[in-house]
Parts: sequence; C-alpha cells; structure tokens
Amino acid sequence: MKRGTLSRRSFVASAALGAASISLPARSSAVVERTVSTPAEPSLPLRLHRNESPYGLSPAAAEVLRNALGLKPNRYPIEEPAALAEALAKRHGVTKEEILLGCGSIEILTMATGAFCSPSRTAVVAEPTFEAVVNHCPLVHARAVKVKLTADYKHDLAKIGRAARQGVGLIFFCNPSNPAGSFIDKVEVEKFVRRLPRNVVLLADEAYGNYVTNPDFESCLRYAREGLPVVVSHTFSKVYGMAGLRVGYAIGRKDLLERMAKRRLANNPNQIAIAAALASLADDKFADHVREMNAEARNYVCGEVRDMGLTYIPSEANFVMIGLGRPAKPVIDALKERKILVGRLFTSMPSHMRVSLGTLEEMRLFIKQFKEVLSSNAAAVGRG
Repeated sequence: MKRGTLSRRSFVASAALGAASISLPARSSAVVERTVSTPAEPSLPLRLHRNESPYGLSPAAAEVLRNALGLKPNRYPIEEPAALAEALAKRHGVTKEEILLGCGSIEILTMATGAFCSPSRTAVVAEPTFEAVVNHCPLVHARAVKVKLTADYKHDLAKIGRAARQGVGLIFFCNPSNPAGSFIDKVEVEKFVRRLPRNVVLLADEAYGNYVTNPDFESCLRYAREGLPVVVSHTFSKVYGMAGLRVGYAIGRKDLLERMAKRRLANNPNQIAIAAALASLADDKFADHVREMNAEARNYVCGEVRDMGLTYIPSEANFVMIGLGRPAKPVIDALKERKILVGRLFTSMPSHMRVSLGTLEEMRLFIKQFKEVLSSNAAAVGRG
C-alpha cells in the first residue's frame, strides 16, 4: 500500500474529528470518543495490557457509528456478511467462497480447532503463544502438543515439523508471535510449508501482520491461494482499532472453510461491525499511519529499554516483550499500583514483561513510571 502524507498532528486531528459529532447516550459517547481520538495527555489507567490500538477507528468507520441507526439494526445481518466477504476476496485475490467471517479472530481459531482436531488428531502449538487453540482443544477432546520457542524466541519450525508427523490435525502458527513479537522470515516459512504433510492444516494467525515493517516478512496468503492446506486468520481488532466490534476472517481453501463454517455462530458478525469493517478497508491512509506511529512508539520504547541496560525481544507487533533479568510479576504488580496496566505473566517466560504500545506520549509516561518502579524495587532489595 502507498504511504500517506499526513503529519502526526493532522492524523491525530482527523481521528479526533471522526469522534466529534457522534451522538450516543452519555456513557457510550464517551467510550466512542476515547476510541477514535488520541489525547495529548495520557489518562490513567494506562491500558498497555491487551495489545489494543490507541488510535481507535478511522474517521470513515467513525462515520458509520454516527449513522448506525440507518443500518436497520432491527434486521438480522443476512446480506451484509456477503458484502464484506466480497470486499475481502477482492482485496486478497481470492473468491468469496475462500473467505469465512467470524466474531474476531478468536472465533476463527476456535472454528479451526473444532474442525481439524479430535481425540485422534492433535494440535501443535508454540509455547508460549496465544491460547485460543489450546483452550478450545479440551472442548473437542483433543490434545495440544506444545513446542517451546527457540533461544531467540521464535517458532521452532524444525521441532514443529517433526511433531506434525504423529497424528496431528492442526498446526497453529502465530506469525508475528504473540506474546514474543518475533516473526519467521519468508524463506524459512516457505521451506516449512512445502515440507508439511498434506493431511495437516496450517492455521496461520496473522493478527499482527499489518504492523510489520520488515521486508523479510510475508503473509501465508500465497499458500492458501495455491490451494495448500493453509488457513490464514486476520482481524480488524488491531490496526483498524475495532477490538470492541469483533470482526475477524479466514482465507483458505473452500473445502477447509466449509468444515470450519459448520461451527460458526449464526448471524455473525453484526451489521454495525460489518459496516465499520467495510469503511476501514477503504481507508488505507489511516491504516498506514497507525503502522507508522506504532513503529515510532516501538522504536522509542526499545531505545529506552536498551539505555536502561535491559533486553527486549525484537518485535514487529504492537507490543514489546521486555527482559527484566528478575521475576516479572512484582514489577507488573508495582506498575498496576501506579495504574499502568501491562501484560499478564507468561509462566514459560517468568522474567519477561509484555508491554502493549500506546501513543508516543503514553509510552513516555510508561517509561517514566517503569524507571521509578525498577529504582524503588532495587532500593527495597538493598534495604533487605
């Protein structure tokens, strides 16, 4: 996509204008305005714990919310999903039968788990990773086989590939990785995909793919287009700022998606979410600037962490995993007391802390509080 020419100030202003005339009940209006605007002064609590976009909806999608009543919300969404599927198919160069909508990417992941796993067909996942597949396995009486990340915190494709030859139905491949933020370059991914057994489905979760700026990354979409057993999961929750509206989708072979669709919630997604998604797809300039501002905030945080003598996992997502060199939970708890919310503890990475990226102003506040917490913790240890 072409880069836009908006400045930081005009971009933030355009997002704020998108919220200015929303007419909703008092409580709801405040929520929407906070979603689509970017205040200069960060407000507490600072939400750096759920990998949400601080930039909210594009002005085009905000316009949809202003006119939501005109979407006839008293009617079931029957025709609307087809319109979104057609728009997504056109964007990705596939047929509409190769698109499956869901309630966020979580429904996509659970549909795939139910379709391709069973008591005799396991799921292979990284450890740690996003937990939707692992959490759904017991519901279909399937087992999840966990493969630890490599020493540089990436998917261990060699071990995953070996595990895929032992009664596996699904491989869950989160690229970029959540919670690590790392990615596997396109050359290694291609080697991996080409070697997989054709009776195993690769579920490529690319929720954070829109944030990637490294040219060595490539979506698994081309393998789905080739007709390989690859299902790619995308979401509107991240760059498009629609986490609260819940729209995700899968791209894959028609027969694979038909198996997944049997487990799909009916009349889903809803009309307002679909209309906002369609508007967001037409606003590439907004998405480009979210990506640019996310990269700016990410570079700032990584530079500050490095200057503090700490480590971090190089990230291509909208979060950074910081290596503390000490147990992370006390630091997470201390930040929470200061109303700075960061990611939960990942038990297989007990000395790392995941921090979602807010605006640059929010990250400056985070770094200030983070330094104070580490300093006070060090002083407490010294007194002990």
